Amino acid sequence: MMRPIHRALAAPLGLALVVLLALPMAAFANTSEAIAQTGGMTVVLPFPGTDLSVVVKLDAVGNLTQVDLAPIGTYSATKVGPHAVTFENSGDTSQVKIKAKGDKLAVSASAPTLASFLGTGSWSADLFGTGTATTVAYTVGDSGGAPTIALGAIVPAAGITVVPGTPKMTTGSSGSEASVRIEFSKDGFTKKLDIKVSVKADGERPASLKITLSGKDRQKLNGTLAQLAGLHSWSGHLCNGAPVSFTYTVVDPAGTVAFGTATGATATAKPSNHGFTVRFDGSKTKVKVSLNQKKDLSWELKVRAKTDKCKHTPALDPKVNTPITSGADRDDEHRESDDGSSHS
Repeated sequence: MMRPIHRALAAPLGLALVVLLALPMAAFANTSEAIAQTGGMTVVLPFPGTDLSVVVKLDAVGNLTQVDLAPIGTYSATKVGPHAVTFENSGDTSQVKIKAKGDKLAVSASAPTLASFLGTGSWSADLFGTGTATTVAYTVGDSGGAPTIALGAIVPAAGITVVPGTPKMTTGSSGSEASVRIEFSKDGFTKKLDIKVSVKADGERPASLKITLSGKDRQKLNGTLAQLAGLHSWSGHLCNGAPVSFTYTVVDPAGTVAFGTATGATATAKPSNHGFTVRFDGSKTKVKVSLNQKKDLSWELKVRAKTDKCKHTPALDPKVNTPITSGADRDDEHRESDDGSSHS
């Protein structure tokens, strides 16, 4: 089975150089390109007394490779796998979960009361693979037993557009929650950060705080036909790590997009509405390229990828800096132990 884990579009000279230089590398496997390209993220949870830092690292295809807690305290790992890690403290009063799957990377924590999360925390990640992290501060509060959320300073890396949302609060018979979303965009790619704190009406650990980064394998470039015209390329890797790529051309003044040549593996391009779709032999991965003229007479170039999930490609369990509980859950879709043996 094959799956690209890397994608880049090379823009023509007519398009701003920043687009050519800053396009993200895509990952199509365990997470979307948008998530894997970050290499992970760091979340600081406002625990009472001492904040808890959760450092998450991903490989190029979105597998969890390392998850560290600071301070470790009495936490131990009760589940360890390439897509999910769970920590619990000795009294089982606090639980921290990390999940990397599809178009999301999430860190969540649960505790007995809202008081466990009151205070200021932070999130940071190299959102678009530029080498510079974007950071967000947030504060969890208590309004008569109901949670509140407020955004603090947002410091984006160069070239990133930020649209912070307005916090929302809801209360009902099942409990209450507060949430806020921030949208980040760069060179036609968009990612979202959701921060949510909730308190259920009952349960062993009814209070929870969850921070989720999401992003899909989609890009939209807008401009005049002359700006978009020229040679472009898409590149990626198969599940076995082999590099693949293809070229295509936006034709001016015809207003069409034409497939060029593929390298690394046999690929078939079939015409589709306003463009073409490329499939690599032996894989469910497909990349659709389309060019459309909008009502305002500007043009829009879209590149959308749907990928093979590579369920049968082995992946190592991530490293953790806490003890691992005897009998910890290590079941996952595709895993490989340190000795190279596969587990199903």
